[in-house]
Order: sequence, then structure tokens, then C-alpha cells
Amino acid sequence: MAITIEKARPRQEEPGDPNSKPPPIERAHLPPEEPSDPKFKQPGPEVLRPPNLGRSVHVVGPVININMDKSPHPMNARGELGKALFNYQHNTISHDPLTRVTAPNHFNDKRNFIATVVNQTSKGKVNPERVKVSDPKAMTEHLKAVAYHMGADFVTIAQAHPTMMYAGNRYVQDGTAGDQYEADGPADLVRKFPYLIVVTTAWDYDKLQAHRHQIGDSAYHVSQIKGNMILKALEGYIRELGYTALRGVANPQAAGLAGGMGELGRNGLVINEKFGARIHMPDPIMTDLPLIAGKPVDNGVTDFCNGCRKCAVTCPTNSITFGDRMVFNGVEKFKINWLTCYKLRPYTHEFWSSCLTCATICPFTKPNSWWHTAAIQTLRNTPIPARPVVVKALKAIDDRFWGVVKNKRVRFMGYDTGIKPGEEACTVAGCTADHGAAKAKVEGEVGYYFPLKENTNRFVKRG
Repeated sequence: MAITIEKARPRQEEPGDPNSKPPPIERAHLPPEEPSDPKFKQPGPEVLRPPNLGRSVHVVGPVININMDKSPHPMNARGELGKALFNYQHNTISHDPLTRVTAPNHFNDKRNFIATVVNQTSKGKVNPERVKVSDPKAMTEHLKAVAYHMGADFVTIAQAHPTMMYAGNRYVQDGTAGDQYEADGPADLVRKFPYLIVVTTAWDYDKLQAHRHQIGDSAYHVSQIKGNMILKALEGYIRELGYTALRGVANPQAAGLAGGMGELGRNGLVINEKFGARIHMPDPIMTDLPLIAGKPVDNGVTDFCNGCRKCAVTCPTNSITFGDRMVFNGVEKFKINWLTCYKLRPYTHEFWSSCLTCATICPFTKPNSWWHTAAIQTLRNTPIPARPVVVKALKAIDDRFWGVVKNKRVRFMGYDTGIKPGEEACTVAGCTADHGAAKAKVEGEVGYYFPLKENTNRFVKRG
């Protein structure tokens, strides 16, 4: 859609300065049906209304903003998660050359990892000649079109809310110094920059079938690189329009749910209508560019996850719950055990680095075909009280045609899931070196997926 953008006079103040007037944060007296926990209500007659995140997640109490310095990667970088994980991140070099240039920590030289190079470039300045936006709806459509043109697979806009924001020193994606707003708290940031732009790239479906394999790793890691490049370009586009673009300030899942990216599944992943769980969720862009926020969607994920449990059955580390949603940090949702999921990596890194089984096995993660669309439309259009019956029927169909885990043989470049890891000399095309490996044996169209239980029993209690 073509739009006409009018240039305004050069402005002297910094975009997003305290004198600007973004839309106010929504405030309201909580009605009786809202959370009744007295801790949730701050002193005074008015409180912030909890954000609407859809049916799969509910804010039901006080939320403490998460300091990303306490998240898995920074904790592991400091050696707080044990020697095995520390060595995995800092002292392992993959024997696979494709992994060395796509995965974030298995390279021989980090300068060969393109995301490192891109992220260490200095931030661009905001254009002092701000483009005047008279129609936020048209600008929203335009910005989405730009993102899709740059290679995004799904784009949405969310209304920022303090509960979505990170605390403390922000987990900034790039390695450069912070920006002038880094000292601002969640509420201040939301007042200055009321919109979050959520951009995702989807993992290739066919390659994802080779989960627990280097082919699946490639689908996952290349998607990350693409997403990072797209977001960097989109940040620059927004700054050239004369508006601020910040990253590393907000939780991508919360923003995605609020904006209509999808619903949160039992596996702890945002499940999209078109791509299922095979989407990458990088940090969104926070901005003061006038936009129109989307709304949460109902694709039937909430009802399906209540009765499916396929991801919990197939999780190699028992990190996904079989039980109901629980309240954690004031939020009611399915809670996974991130630590046991994280601990798997050092014991499998010689063959693959990202499990992806829960994303692959999800019934919503299917090819973009008419029957996939028809199934979701049927579930969406079914009244909520009647959905359990439809879910049971759809899951039976999924079990019949796709099984518990679809071990399909996947071939990609020199890789082949029909070959047991370690039995092929080299994945580099044209290489004839022996490398001391056994002769590869391939039988039929069933892929080989590295067994897990004997490797994970050492840190996961089963029973």
C-alpha cells in the first residue's frame, strides 16, 4: 500500500524527549472481576490495568520486572550454571563448519559469526528532521510492508506495558554502549515509547523435521541471523524517519501475545496460526513512531494445549509440565523448567546444539496447506465450551498421520539424517578425507535421531 508522508520542520529536541506527548498509558479503576490480590493494587485511587495477553496467559498479581542479567546466557557466561555448561559456551568448537558460522558460540573466531560483526557496529543517530505521521493506521501498514519486504515472516504491533519491560541493566542485543534512555525505568520508557514492533522469522519446515540434528540446527540458527539483520535494518529505517528505536528493553513473548502474534503453548513457545511453534522471537523494537497496536488472537491453542501434551511426552528432559497452568511472578501460564532444558546442551553438542523437538512435534507446526488452515479455522469457529470435543478429534488425526515423533529422513547439502552421527567422514561437499570415521550405513527413509534418555538421566529425575 502506498502512502504519502509529509516532512515536518527540523526539530531540535531529541526524539522521545520528556516534552513529547505520546498516547498516555491506559489507566482505569479495576472492576470487581479483575485480580483482587491487594498487593496488585498500588496506593492511590487508580492503578494500571493489567495488559491483555489473550486466553493463554493472564496477569493475576504483581509482576516483578525481570533483570536479564539473571537469565540463562549471562548466568552461564559467569560460570553460575556449572562447569559443563560453561565449557560448552566458552570452550567448544564445532567440528561442523556450517554450525561454526551460524551458531552463536561454537566458532573458531567470533569475527566469522556474522551476527557478532553486525551487532558491534555503532548505533545510528535519529534523524532530526522528523517525518510527520498524520495517519497512524497507514504508517502501521507501511511499516509492516517494509518489514515483510526486508524478509520478515510475521509482523505485529503491541501496546507497551510496564509489566512487559526488563529491569536493571537491559539485555541489549548488540555489544555497543547503552543509549541515553538506559537509566529510565519501565514506566518511563512506556510513557516515552508506547509501541513495540514484534518481527519474527520462521524456521524452514522441511529442515525442522531433522530436529536433534545439524540440519535442524541450521534452520534454527539461520533464522536467528535473518531476524537479527531484518531488525537492524528496521531500526535504521525508523531512525531515518526521525523516531527512536530501542531493543533489548521488552519481553518478546509478552509483546507478541499482546499484539496478536499467537498464543503461548504448553511448550513455553508462542504458537502462530500460520507457522505454529516454528518461529523465532527476538527482542522487539520499542518506539515512539505513531502506530496502531494489534490485539490478542484466539487460534484455539489454549484449548488444544489443555488436552494435547504431545510436547510433554516427547521432551527428552521432562522440562515441560503435564499439569495445569501455574502462577509464576504474577502471571498464570504453562511454566517450563528452563534449567533442565538448558542442561541438555553440553551432552549433545557433538551432534547438534538445539533440541527443537517440542516445536517440531506440536500439531500446529505443520506445512502451510489447506487442511492445516481448515483445522485451525474449525477450532477457532467452534464455541469454547464445545472445543474439547474438536480437540480430541484433531489430536487423533494428528496421532494417526504424524505419530508421536515423525522420524523422517531429511537430506540437505552433505547432511543426511539417515546416517548415524559419527559414521560419516565429513559434511563438507567434495571432501574425501577419512577422518577415521566408520562407513556410513543408510537404510530406508527413516531418519536417525540421537537417543537422549541415557544422556539426560544424569541430571533429570524421572518417574
